Amino acid sequence: MCRRCLSVGLTTALVAWPFFAHGQPIDVYVNSLVQGLGDQPGVTVGSRLHPDYDPTGIHAGLLTVLSSLDETIGYDDNVTGTPVGHGSPRIETNAKLNATVATNDSSLSTILSLDDIEFTKLSDQSYTNWNAGLFATHHFGHDELTFSATHNNQNQTPRDLDLPQLDHPIAYRFDDLKTDYTITEGHLQVQPVMDLQFYNFDNGRVLGVPYAQSYRDRTVYFPSISATYEFADRRRIVLVFRDANALYYNGLAGQPKQNFNDFSLLAGLSYDLDGVIGFRLLGGYEERDFLSHSYKTIKAPIVEGSVTWTPSGLTTVTGTVSRTIEDSAADDTVATTASQLSLKLDHELFRNVIVTAKFGFNSSQYAQNGGTTDLFRTGAGVTWLLNRSLRLEMDYMFSTRLKSGGFEGSEASSTVDQDYADNVFRLGLRLAL
Repeated sequence: MCRRCLSVGLTTALVAWPFFAHGQPIDVYVNSLVQGLGDQPGVTVGSRLHPDYDPTGIHAGLLTVLSSLDETIGYDDNVTGTPVGHGSPRIETNAKLNATVATNDSSLSTILSLDDIEFTKLSDQSYTNWNAGLFATHHFGHDELTFSATHNNQNQTPRDLDLPQLDHPIAYRFDDLKTDYTITEGHLQVQPVMDLQFYNFDNGRVLGVPYAQSYRDRTVYFPSISATYEFADRRRIVLVFRDANALYYNGLAGQPKQNFNDFSLLAGLSYDLDGVIGFRLLGGYEERDFLSHSYKTIKAPIVEGSVTWTPSGLTTVTGTVSRTIEDSAADDTVATTASQLSLKLDHELFRNVIVTAKFGFNSSQYAQNGGTTDLFRTGAGVTWLLNRSLRLEMDYMFSTRLKSGGFEGSEASSTVDQDYADNVFRLGLRLAL
């Protein structure tokens, strides 16, 4: 159990870096990250173990403790996302602690993480995120029960909000309680899930003027159920039904609350072609209905998928695609239809040197004003595993945001109605035990 946790943090080619803020929900139902040795089915360059370089952690009976400290220096030439960028050196400190108690049929883990980013020339834009989590699993024969509880203290930056004039990042809290039970009967797996989330936002200031965010405080519960049938080795049919119900506590002055019900249905395949090419593709439909008739219903065909190509034992190319309905951070629109595409190449140059290249595209179509923002990102990096305790990392990321239509004359016209480009360079050292 501890080795599986360890491999996620130590074989990724770049420092922990949010290439996209959006997750890929398909991975909840079909796990794309298979850890193990390079000759095992489904293992990629980005997920394989490195027995000669993986830290062993601290062991005491059933307890295993893993820890790491990253110190990264770099430069961001457009911290707030403006047409004419304002740059600053950046210093990032990331610390993680994971303690796991594991037996043959159960495990209990606690995870603590802290991420501090300091901009030396724009200190008002510095911020600190941290989170803590508790994760438990228990096997009942072939079935598995899991439970997790996490608390996250995060910050919204000017670029997160498309608001370059934001005086400081705005803090918010996010708590998540989740439980699921996986029932296995032969080739059939059924997994009911219940996820309960709580959001609480601080208010901010823009050019000294109060900027409300508390209207986004809400509770959301996500019941869902998925079923997979394995008709051949690592080849499965997948069916997923998800529901989301949001209860908002506050509303903007003169506007109704944004309470909604959102349901989606997805079906598709998870298919592996002898370990060289593997893909997962789900397609379906999503609809978001608001309690208030002031907000129009949003309907969209949706897709969630990924593909992995392993042309050799040294190279892996992975891609993901998704189209879903998502909450909006803009105060003049309640939701967006978000389309995402990403490609990543991992190549093991030497046993302890991994190079990575990335490309990504996000497109958000705003429901109320019809505007669209497109975000392109591309980057490259290298990781050098020095020994079991140290690794050196360097990466570069370029991003550009373009807008089109729908924003002129809206409240958002002074914010998202601006194209920008951004370059980020980073050099980091990780110490792990």
